[in-house]
Amino acid sequence: MPGYMLAIMRCVDCKETFSACPDCVNTLRVDPETGLPPDTVLRDGKAVHNPNPDPAAVARAVREPVCDSCITTRNNVTRAGDPRSAHHTGTVMTAEERHRKHHHE
Repeated sequence: MPGYMLAIMRCVDCKETFSACPDCVNTLRVDPETGLPPDTVLRDGKAVHNPNPDPAAVARAVREPVCDSCITTRNNVTRAGDPRSAHHTGTVMTAEERHRKHHHE
């Protein structure tokens, strides 16, 4: 079996430290000026989807890692049909699932 590397990362969502394969980890594009995804705005203290993101924010956005715990929470919200998932396009494989599929089959 070929070798692979795990990296220590900080989740952009929950801010916890976790380890994952850099090739398999989920990422979220975040505008470094706001700390939010370009398609997200705060309204009454809650993050909501902005269907018309600022093109400058999109251009500035960088990929940041997201831990499997946050991905699992997001998937559960999506599966439950929670209104917070209105702009989600479906469930996402966790990095662990993706890693198993691509590195161990």
